[in-house]
Parts: sequence; C-alpha cells; structure tokens
Amino acid sequence: MIRIKISKTLEQKIRLGYPWIFDYQVQNEKIGGKAGDLAVVYDSKNRFLAIGLYDPESKIRLRILKTLNPVAIDSNLFKERFDRAIQLRKFLSLEGTTGYRLINGENDGFPGLVLDRYESTIVLKLYTSAWIPYLDILIRLFKTQLSVERCVLRQSRKLTESKIISKKYSEGQLLFGSKISEPIYFKENGISFVVDVISGQKTGFYLDQRDNRQKIRLLSKGKSVLNVFSYTGAFSVYAFAGGANSVLEIDSNPIALAASRKNIRLYFQNRNFLSEEFDQIKADGFDALSNLGLGKKRYDLVILDPPAFARRKKQTKAALNAYKKLAQAGAKVTKSGGILFTASCSVHVQTDRFYEAVFSGIRSTGRGYKEIGRAGHAKDHPFTFREGEYLKGIFCEIA
Repeated sequence: MIRIKISKTLEQKIRLGYPWIFDYQVQNEKIGGKAGDLAVVYDSKNRFLAIGLYDPESKIRLRILKTLNPVAIDSNLFKERFDRAIQLRKFLSLEGTTGYRLINGENDGFPGLVLDRYESTIVLKLYTSAWIPYLDILIRLFKTQLSVERCVLRQSRKLTESKIISKKYSEGQLLFGSKISEPIYFKENGISFVVDVISGQKTGFYLDQRDNRQKIRLLSKGKSVLNVFSYTGAFSVYAFAGGANSVLEIDSNPIALAASRKNIRLYFQNRNFLSEEFDQIKADGFDALSNLGLGKKRYDLVILDPPAFARRKKQTKAALNAYKKLAQAGAKVTKSGGILFTASCSVHVQTDRFYEAVFSGIRSTGRGYKEIGRAGHAKDHPFTFREGEYLKGIFCEIA
C-alpha cells in the first residue's frame, strides 16, 4: 500500500475533514502506484491519519475516504454510504421531484464521483480515474439498491482525454440497462423536463438550482422576466409556472435555446406563445444586457445565472470583476421595485466576496437596493467542507 508523507499543517486540516491532498503537498520524492490504488497517510507521530484513492494523473493526488480510524475499503463501506445518501433524499419524492443528485462526491463519502437520477435513468460522472477499479462494485450496488432501467457514464474533460480510462470506458457509455431510444423525462417540484444525459452539460441538467428555481416561481406572478444565461430554460419554465406575463431568454448556445423551447412546450402543451410573451436572443450575456440597457428595456424580474467565471484560483480577481459588471448591467435593466437574482457556481469565489461584488455593481449604477434573500444549494447537494459549498445566490429589490 502506498504511503504518503505530508506537512504538520496539512495534517491538522485533514483531521478537520479536508478531503484532498494535492501533488505539491506530497513530500515523498518518488511514489509508485497507479490510479485507484489505496494510499495511507500517517501523522508526524506515526499514527494513522487517513486512507484514500491515489491518482498519479490528477493534481489531487489523494482523495480521502476515511480519516482518524482505519476501515476496510470494500463493498460494505460503499453500501453503507450509499444507503445513507439514499435516505437523505427520500423526502424529494414527496415534493414531486424525480430528478436529483444521489451522490454528491466528497460530501457523501465518494470523492471525485457524482451520481444523478432522472427517474429511471442514473448518470454516473467521474472526475478521477481512481474509481475505475471499483466500477464493478458500484454497478452491482446501484443495481441492487435502486429501481432504475439504465446507468450512463459521464466523465470530466480531463478524464475523457486520459489514455487510461479510454481503453475500456468512453464518454456517454451505457454501463448497464436498456439503450436510450426515446427522450428522458423527469420531474422537479411537479414540473416536467426533458434531459440529454449523453451530451448535456454536467450530467444533463443543473440540479443544484432547484430550490432557487422554486423561489423564482413564487416571485413571478404577473411579472416580466429576463433570464440571462438561460441554458435549457429551467428558470423560464418555473417563471411561467408561477404566472409570469413574459419571459425573454438570452444564451449564446443555440442547442441550449432549442432545449429550452422543448421544455417550455412540454409544460405548456396546449399554449401557443406570442413573441411578446416568450422570446429568445442568441448572444453573449454581457453584450445582450448592454444592448437592452441602451434600449431602455426594463424587467420586473432579472435572473443572472452565468457559468463559472473562475475555474482556477488565479482567476478569482477577474471573476469578481465579472460578477460586479454583470450585477451592474442587470440592475440597469431591472424596473424600480423589481427583483434582481444573481448566482455564482465558482468554487474559488468566496461567498462574502461574491455578495460584495454584486452590491458594488448595483451601487455603481447610482440605484439603491434592498437584500431580500440569500440562496445556496438544493438539499440533495450537501456540503461538508468549504470548497464543497460552491453555489451562492442573492435576491435584491432594486430601488
């Protein structure tokens, strides 16, 4: 078994639940081993500290499975953790939700692994090839613990490019079950959606915003809504479900805009929308907001849910400037007394700094604002360490 040596400072961090050891933190000069091998960390007094999955190809060299007390890393451990994850999400069926996250990576004890459910289809997404040796165990576990028709494998971009995983597994591969021969549907708070689990972003849908979409639904009655970075239109469907008078979507991806139209038609099968009720603009979000502002367009409810602006720590400053600029542009097109909702999914942008960037952007327009609520992850996306709490959002009433 691989033995990894780390600093005393990092030892304390791991005792408190931090789940990663990066390549630059490993003090051993040479380590053998391959992805999926188990590696053990002992503290400075030669006491067991942690055990985890080793990955020589990843910057995260070790993804920790257990700290302080050693355990056998086997099917029994994975079953215990998976059963606990299932129990934590049992309430969702009572809310009319059949699309949700079953395993939220490190936060459910499966570091580098995500499992999402869309009714009878589950999608397993891997962020490390260290899980490849355990796939047979996981597949058996999913088959016995879940009543589903199929499981689809998705991989992170880095993993797709890896020579190790491509030998046996491919992006979008069916791990078990019947082939996908028709659209896959699921429900969220009683609202039906269609999802592309093979080529859609993430596992096909952004499930983490479910609770925030429900808040938009409750705020939308009689409102004109602007949905920027609309992707597959989930916020738009919720707005219409809440009684919005009109929705304008902005996104640069024509495939996403087409998917949004499908979701709108799915919910309103017998309604033909006029262009003044539902319209789309294919454009960069910042450019479109600028043009709307110059055209003196104003909306009762503005939704800004952009992709991550900071994918690396060194991009944090630029990301904060982008959030400020976005909030400024959003405030300019929000009616007096209207509501601006803006969110960030950038793990490297700390929550307080994001909120301040938003406030600064609004203030720069010369308009006042009142904070009416803060938002975060849906309940099926628990977090157990700071980096696991990536999603934050805020609702502001613009004066």
